Amino acid sequence: MTPEPKRELAIVGTYGFPHEASLAKSVLEAYGVEAWVVDEKQIRLRWYMGEATGGVKLAVRTADAGTAREILGGDHSADLAEIPEAKLPAAPDELCPHCGADALGRVSGKTTAGVLLRMFGLGARWRCRSCGRPS
Repeated sequence: MTPEPKRELAIVGTYGFPHEASLAKSVLEAYGVEAWVVDEKQIRLRWYMGEATGGVKLAVRTADAGTAREILGGDHSADLAEIPEAKLPAAPDELCPHCGADALGRVSGKTTAGVLLRMFGLGARWRCRSCGRPS
């Protein structure tokens, strides 16, 4: 059995925090470019050594390096601007847990008891305009 040839990797980005590298990796994978986060655990364990080790690195295959740099360096906000916000689906925490409607509204606390309950994180802060139940 012949050993698998060694993959040559190119570093296409360095980041100060592991979550930044993971986000960039997700962007590349959304475009179909396979990527790896390098030195993530090292920086998580020894955050103070980040600059000395060169930070958290994002690596891709050498053949994909140009494409990856182009994707990471590009401004893709125009793609998102074309989608009207009203057409975007509601996030799960924006739906009523009882009826599933996208009709949650903030409850105004006009009574002293309501204000005090909300100060301590108690009581309903949101109410469904569809079924009327607090959530």
